[in-house]
Amino acid sequence: MTETEITSNNISETVLTYSGIMVTALVGAVGAYTVFNSPVFVYVIVLAALQLAMVIYSILLSKGRTLHLVFWLEALCISALLFLVPSSFIIILTMVWLVQAVELFGIRRSAQLLLASQAMFLVAQLSYFEYTNWLMILISIFLYGLLQVFSITIVQRAINERQQREQMAALNRELIATRDLLSQASAQSERVRIARDLHDILGHHMTALILNLEVASHSVEGQPKEKVDQSLAMAKLLLSDLRSTVGELRDDSAINLEDSVKKLVAGIPDFAIDVDFSDAPQIEDVDVAETFLRCTQEALTNVLRHSNADRCSISMSGNEAGCTLSVSDNGSADSTIEPGNGLKGMLERVRARGGTLDWQQNEDGFQLSVTLNTAATA
Repeated sequence: MTETEITSNNISETVLTYSGIMVTALVGAVGAYTVFNSPVFVYVIVLAALQLAMVIYSILLSKGRTLHLVFWLEALCISALLFLVPSSFIIILTMVWLVQAVELFGIRRSAQLLLASQAMFLVAQLSYFEYTNWLMILISIFLYGLLQVFSITIVQRAINERQQREQMAALNRELIATRDLLSQASAQSERVRIARDLHDILGHHMTALILNLEVASHSVEGQPKEKVDQSLAMAKLLLSDLRSTVGELRDDSAINLEDSVKKLVAGIPDFAIDVDFSDAPQIEDVDVAETFLRCTQEALTNVLRHSNADRCSISMSGNEAGCTLSVSDNGSADSTIEPGNGLKGMLERVRARGGTLDWQQNEDGFQLSVTLNTAATA
């Protein structure tokens, strides 16, 4: 997605947010003006102000369980205003309320709430006009109902587009992280191959040369022996340098998993992620590194989809024998975690590598730990 598209989407969401706040404020003000000389004026003012405050809070500030509570309090305020203000335009407040419903519960539940709001509107209008103006009541219900349907449809479409953008961004991050890991694995294989060839071919030839020079040094005298001894010393030095180079190539074969993880989490909007691999040991087995990366990917997906957290920590620690990856968030413990396909898939992947996977949830959030043997397989 281009930077222009991202900016356009952010502007659209901002316009939708603040237009909902402005509509709530305007409808509340007009409703209060309508009953200005009525005994219910004070009640309408209080309810309209409370409704506006709750809309601002729910749209801009609230998260988790509090958002659901505020949502139903808004429903009570709107219901009261429908009965206190005789004008039909008060039902416009339900459009903002239904927009929030789509975000919270999805399109099906929102459609049910739409019908409930229409029923409440019908009862309120009948309480004012009884059956003397039933045709106008039916027209109002039909017109406002169409506007409500239009509102939730537009919002659902926006949500679908946002989810598609997030999925595309997640897939792009996963591809970049996987490409980085594969690139490192390819480089590692090439370094190991070069080190093996140097050791097996040049190393053996240099050893044979040294043996021949040692035999020659015992077979000659005088100036030729001095040259042979110099050649022997140079050959031994070359063999030592060769072994040192082979060792460096093998020592440099570790996978830099931290870089791959950082590419995996880069660019996630409105979510803080801390990556700490300062205590991580070297990982030379590509399969182990891939298992850790896939577990990180799935754990991060679960946090973004199923948690109300706004911060996540990814860390790794261990030694040459074993290593533990930890992924934790600050989401609230609103419900019991039931293992789904994601956790089950991680568990199967980890067990196939002879490792262990544990998770727990408490008041501090959700934490997942993956422990594997980090020694390279033969």
